[in-house]
This record gives sequence, C-alpha cells and structure tokens, in this order.
Amino acid sequence: MIQVINTLLPVFVVIGLGLWLARRGWLSQTFISELNWLIFWVSLPALIIHSLVTAESLPRDALPAIGIFTLATLILIVLAWLTSRWLQLPRERVGTFVQSAFRGNLAFTGLPFVVFAVEGIQPDKVGAAVAQVMFILAPAMLLYNVLAVLMLTLSQQSVSTSMLRGTLGKVISNPLILASIIGVGLFALPFEMPRFALSTLGLIGQMAAPASLFCVGGAMAFVSMEGRYRSASYASALKVIVLPAITALLLIWVDVDPIARLVLLILSACPTAVASYIMAKALNGDEALAAGSIILSTLACIPTVGLIIALST
Repeated sequence: MIQVINTLLPVFVVIGLGLWLARRGWLSQTFISELNWLIFWVSLPALIIHSLVTAESLPRDALPAIGIFTLATLILIVLAWLTSRWLQLPRERVGTFVQSAFRGNLAFTGLPFVVFAVEGIQPDKVGAAVAQVMFILAPAMLLYNVLAVLMLTLSQQSVSTSMLRGTLGKVISNPLILASIIGVGLFALPFEMPRFALSTLGLIGQMAAPASLFCVGGAMAFVSMEGRYRSASYASALKVIVLPAITALLLIWVDVDPIARLVLLILSACPTAVASYIMAKALNGDEALAAGSIILSTLACIPTVGLIIALST
C-alpha cells in the first residue's frame, strides 16, 4: 500500500497543482497551450530519441507487447461502438465517444506512471521500462491518430479519398511518430551518437514527464462537461476498467517478462488523452463529451493503476 501511495501521490499532486494554479489564474490557457506545444513538438521527441538510442538492446518481448496493446485497443473499439449504439448516442457523438474510450494519455501520464512504479519496485529496471514504453509508443501513436481521424470523420461523413489523404498527412507529420522512426534508425546504426548530442537530448527530455502532468491538470481547468456525465462516465469506464481487463486477459495467453507486463497494464489503464479533446474540437466532434471523459477517467484511473501496482509488488 505504501508503494502504491508513493507512486501515485506525486503524479496526482502535480496534476492537482496544475489544476489549482490554472483556476487561480496563475497559469493561463495560453500558457498551457504553449507548454503543451513545447512538450509535444520538442521535449517528448527528444525523450523518445534519447531513450531509443541509449537502449542497450531491443526490449525483451517488445514485439509481443506491441501486438497485445494493438489487439486490446481494437477489441475495445468494437465494444465502445456497441456501447454507443446501446446508449443510443447521436451519430455525431459516436466518434468522440469511441475515441475517448480507446485513446490513452500514454506520453503525458503513462510515462510518469511507469517511471514512478518501476522506481519503487526495481530501480535498476527504469531504463528498460522507459525503453519498453518508447517502443510501444511509436505504433500506438500511429494507431491512435489513424483511428481517431477515421472515427471522428465517419461520425460526420462517409469515407472519401480526400479524408484518407488528410489522415495520412496527419500521421506523417506527427512529431512522436517521426521521433520514433528517427530513434529506431539511430538505434540500428553501428556507431554511437556524440556524447554532447545525447546529453542535450536527455536534458531536454527530462522535463517531459513533470511538465506534461502540469498540462493535464491545467487543461482540466478550461474544459466543461456540459451535461455529458452519462456518456462520459461510460467512456471513462471502458478506458480505465475494461481496457486493462482485456489486456490482462490477453496476457494470460501470451507470456511476457514482468516489466513488459507492468508497462502494458499501466498504459492500458491511462486516462483519456487530452489530445482527444483537441482532435474532437478540430474535427467537429463533441467537445463536452471529450472533456468529460478526460476529467472522469483521470479521477477513475487512480484505483485501477493503484491495484495494478499493488499486484506487481
């Protein structure tokens, strides 16, 4: 129990501090947006490249872990769509509901969760755990962006060539995907990067975890649920309860090492990504539903992640 508290409390204290500072007016919406931009385009790419380049080897069970994560996500998407039909949501809300249920905040909350959890259990395995996260992050970002654009667009219109071209453009220009490709390419080279370059990437990447938590808390101060409590509650339950359960069931059939198992379960239990609100707003989705899912899933993930960490100690 002490380990669970020591792992989760710092994360949610920082999120809560970001929320409090934003509500007090000491962090503006503009500042949060600019900090989010800095993390998304600079700090996280630097962290991804540094983690991949400095990995001693391809993380054990990296490919099975990617397969499990992808399959669990696809299964959840089907369940989320069926749930939206059961809730009789209007068509224009379905895409937002499904995205809120499957799109996890892997980089902004998943990474800090993993780092704090592994530090308390096996401090010498933190580097391996971060590398495992990074090798999952690249295909996950690809999967998330493609499926999110498809789901949100299909809620508004039918599939078209222009829509598919737009989806491809968003995927290609995603900095996390680009950083992952660069990192894997540098990892495969037969020589090492200059020490100063690695140190620079490491220094820039170090701010990603704490700054991202401030972004999560600050963003929550500027979003409104606007009567979407019911649908947001179902989306949140699918995200932080059903998805980890699906992942745990798949792990019964596929044997992976303990670090990969912990990483997969924590990433599956992450709350809905703040990016889902941005994406819903950009593609004419239901902003209030996306916002409600972010808020409720962030609160609801506490017992789920706590249980995962407790069972891993």
